[in-house]
Amino acid sequence: MKLFDLFTRKEKSEDKSKKIEMTTDYKTQLDIVEKKVFSKMKPLGFKKNGRTFNRRLDDGIIQVINFQSGQYPLTDNYEIPELRENLYGKFVVNMGVCVENLFKFQFPTENKKFYKEYECQIRARLGTLLTGQDYWWKITDDNTKITEEIIEGLETIGFDWFAGVDTKEKIITNLGNLPYDRSPRVKLDIALIVWFDNKEKGEKLITEYYNNISSSSKAHKDYVKDLAKEIGIEL
Repeated sequence: MKLFDLFTRKEKSEDKSKKIEMTTDYKTQLDIVEKKVFSKMKPLGFKKNGRTFNRRLDDGIIQVINFQSGQYPLTDNYEIPELRENLYGKFVVNMGVCVENLFKFQFPTENKKFYKEYECQIRARLGTLLTGQDYWWKITDDNTKITEEIIEGLETIGFDWFAGVDTKEKIITNLGNLPYDRSPRVKLDIALIVWFDNKEKGEKLITEYYNNISSSSKAHKDYVKDLAKEIGIEL
């Protein structure tokens, strides 16, 4: 074995130890922020599972808050300026609202008691609501300021966002309008939410949605037709 090989092995070992140390430190600091935020959210009715909080409202509506940390870069050249950012050492606060009967309709075999942010039909990020950009907080040793920003952001703009979709009536009225998702697909979710309580009105909305799907979106049109047939609507 050459002397260079020994040095190379030592450098790789030290580098690996450093990576493990950094990962542990970032996790510890994020744990501190998350726990402090939850101490403010718990009296408001939120429950915690891992890095996700749930608050269950009337009518099967669940509000979700989630802390998502940036992944460790796969390679040394992972970051590409203006194309792919290295988010390691940063985190984002995700928010979501899940309409439980819609989720169970879409995933009938799932028996959920606690919902993840990615399982919500309505989603946003606190940093985006606060800054208008996809903002990620940087994890540091001094996390007091970060914690205060997140708590204040949730208690003001974040809870205002929640308030706009905290009943089925508000979801039907506000979904599709800023600051909520404006994609055409939300109209199908609205139609189904209406259909659960008012079959005649819901069928009309589903039919309108189907008729407005572009002929170039054949796969989606077929999907909606099959879905409608499943609930007894012929299109």
